[in-house]
Order: sequence, then C-alpha cells, then structure tokens
Amino acid sequence: MRTYRIFLRSRTPAKTTSFGTASTSVTTPTIGRRYQRFSLRADRAQTNLNGLGRRYAFGRIDRKTRSMTRNRIAGFALASGIILGAAIGCDHPVAVPVATTATTRSVPTIAVSTQSVERTATQPATVHAFHEARIFAKTSGYVSKLNVDIGSKVETGDVLAVVKIPEMTAQMGREEAAILRLTAGVAQAKAQVAVAEARLISADSTRQQAVAEEQRANAQLKADEAEHGRVADLVKQRAVADRLLDEATNRLEAARAAKAAVTATTAAAAAEVEVAKARRAAAEADLSAAKADVEVGKMRRRELEALMSYAEIRSPFDGIVVERHVELGDLVRNSQNNATTKPLFVVAQTNKVRVRVAIPERDAPLANVGDTASITLQALPGESFSGTISRLAGGLEQSTRTILVEIDLPNDDAKLIPGMFGQATILLDERADQVALPASAVRYDEKGRSYVYVVDSDETIQVVDVATGVDDGHHIEITSGLTGRERVVGPLLQRLSAGQKVHVEG
Repeated sequence: MRTYRIFLRSRTPAKTTSFGTASTSVTTPTIGRRYQRFSLRADRAQTNLNGLGRRYAFGRIDRKTRSMTRNRIAGFALASGIILGAAIGCDHPVAVPVATTATTRSVPTIAVSTQSVERTATQPATVHAFHEARIFAKTSGYVSKLNVDIGSKVETGDVLAVVKIPEMTAQMGREEAAILRLTAGVAQAKAQVAVAEARLISADSTRQQAVAEEQRANAQLKADEAEHGRVADLVKQRAVADRLLDEATNRLEAARAAKAAVTATTAAAAAEVEVAKARRAAAEADLSAAKADVEVGKMRRRELEALMSYAEIRSPFDGIVVERHVELGDLVRNSQNNATTKPLFVVAQTNKVRVRVAIPERDAPLANVGDTASITLQALPGESFSGTISRLAGGLEQSTRTILVEIDLPNDDAKLIPGMFGQATILLDERADQVALPASAVRYDEKGRSYVYVVDSDETIQVVDVATGVDDGHHIEITSGLTGRERVVGPLLQRLSAGQKVHVEG
C-alpha cells in the first residue's frame, strides 16, 4: 500500500500520526491555517475525482490510470480524517463544517380497492368437426359410380359411390330360385295334409259303421238268448218238440259268432282312425318344415340383400366430404379392420363444431360444465367466439397431466373450419367485492412468503404479510393482511426495509 505524506507549514515541531499502514505527517501551527490548506487540497482532489468520473464515463482512461487515481483519492480521504482528529485534540477547537445529506427514497403508492376478481385459464384450442365418419367398403368390388368429391355437401342417406358386385347378383338369383322351390314344397305338404285329413275322416266313418254293426249284433244276441231260454222251458214241459230247442241253440251260437266278428271289425276301424291321425300329423309336420325352409331361404336372401346394399356407399349424416381416396373403376375391398388403410371417404358434420382445450392439472378441479369461455383463432383475427364448456373428460391425460374439455359452437355460416388453431380463455372462478392489488405490488421472499410494503401516515414503511387468493395474471386477491384502507407501495425494483422513511410520489 502506498504511503502519503502531507506537509503543512508550522511554527511548531511537526507531529506524525500513523493510521493502519499509511502514515501521515501533519504540522499544526494553527488549526485555521492547516484547515484552509487542507481544504484547498481536498477541493482539488474532488475536482480530480469529478474529472476522473467524466473520463471514465466516456472511456478515455485506462485501467492503470484509474487505479492510481483511486489510490490518491484514498490518501486524501485518510488525511482528511487525521486532520479532523488533530483539530479536535488541539487547544483551539475550530468548528469544521460537515456536509450531511439525508436521502429519502420516493415511492409510488396505490390505494387498496375492492373489485371483482376472476381466475381464468388461457390455453391453446383446436376446432374439430362435431362428428367425423371414416367410410370404408363393406364388400369387395369395382367402383362403378362416383357421385361426390371433396367439398360436396351431403345429406343423410345420400349415395356417395356404387360398387359393382356381379357374383352377389348371381347368388341373389340362386336364392330366389331356391325360395320358389321351397314354396312349392310348402304347397305339396299342404296337399299331403289334406289327404291325411280325408283318410282320417274315412277311417272314422268305418269305425262308426263297425260300432253300429256291433250294437246290432249285441241286440240279436240278446234276442237269441231269450228265445233259447223260452224254447228250453217249453221242451222241459214237453210242450214243444226237442227239435225246436236245437234250432234255438243254433241261432244263439250264430248270434254270438256274429257279435265277435263285429267287435273285431270295430277295433280295426278304430285302429285305422289312429293311423289316419298319425298320417295327418306327419303331413302337418312336413308342411311346417317346408314353411321353415322357405323362411330360411328368405333370410338368406335378406342377408344377401343387406350385403348388396353395402354396394351403395351412403352418408351417415348431413355434412361435407372432406376427404376422398377412391377413383372411378378402383377395386375396393372389405378393409374396415385394417387400421393402415385409408378410408374411401371422410364426411364431417360442421354445422356445429367442437373446440377442444387441454386444461392443466392445477386448474382442472375448477373446470365445470357450463363455465363460460372466449375463443380467438389465428385465422380470424379480431373476432371472438363465446361459448360454455359442454363436456369434460373424467380424468387427466397421463402423458400431459391435462384434462380435455369441449366447447360446442354453432357454425351455420361455416366460418369455423375443422383444424383451425387459437386459444380459449375459460372463466374458472369469479369473486365479487374482494380486496385486490396489482400483481406487481405483491412481493415474495425466498421461502415463498407473500408480503407488501405499506406506507404509514408518517411516511414510514411497514412490511405486512398477506395471504393471496385468485390470481388472474393482472390482479391478485388478498384474502387476509389488509383492511382495504392502506397505502401500498406500487411497482418498485428496489427493496425497502421496515421503518424506512420514504417520500410518496404525487
């Protein structure tokens, strides 16, 4: 370190005072003269310092010059302190003027107010068609007719294209012929049932006739038995000849034989009736089978008709054709199960659209169906679309930790095109008459504690801890710590300390 020595004229021996590693020799004949000479040198040092500042500001001195100048100024400052000390210790004290400057920092303040505080979430938004159908071919064949192209407006059921399937046409003819044959089989079965019915009626008539014959034989047998008894009594009385008894006995035996024959005939007739009934049941069963075969044939025909109906590719709803990947004459196949194959057509319903927004996890608990949203799109600057949340997913998407919400918007004028990109601002929470401050007036320490600077009535700073609530990016709700009547320091880069005096701007 350099040693600076300052010599002042004196009529008395000089005194040498050492301070640290710098020693200064000071002669003290009279305090007044010494102070005047030192004051002159101090003024010159200040002038050199000002010149150094100007030269340094414009970059006209090098590093070595700046270092030397700082050392010289430090020497004068040290000598100043020593001389002041000597002046205090001499026999003739002299009042030394000291320049004291009390700097009071000016700060802007804001009045705490109550206002409506809104918490919103602004996130990217994408427009999607309300419904979008990827249409594939159900059957294989050649495109024989192409009715639409991209941009074509279609209605439900409109035929987009026709696929020609000749093998199915031939199969349809075969099924029609089979149905005719089966129908003829039904008619034949009905005739068999009629024959069985007639045979049953005939057998029943024969049975009834046999029953009548049996009844007549029974009556004859009873008459012959009575006659035989009467003749037998007369023969015993010797009233008639024995020959008459023999004749009566023969007639009785004949009556008994006739009765047995008639009984057998009746049994045969009854059995014939049962056979006729069985034949009728068989004929009816054949008729039912024939009818069932006809129904099976008709079902096969309906199934074939359903497959042939897929040859006409139709629109599932009102919309617009947004993609076409088929040409007239192309061979198309049943490729609905092949995820890599492009669809023949893509039809989108755009008279109403869905705007999809992914809300971060921190805002997900506040999102509800019915929350209002404002949507702006890059392709439509200056325009805003209002809607509400129509539906939201029940859980977070694991890879992005967001929840998907959808906002339905009418689009009768077709201004909103699927694929448009923009942003949606969703109102998640709104609180009225809440104490709020601009976001820049609330400060946080390294531990996350929130506080504000409050100016007291005597222009003194107080550090007040506050609890914050809803933050909309511009204002922060203050839930506790302020009454609403304080003056709070506004945006300020410097830190303040408790008890510091300030000057309130304005």
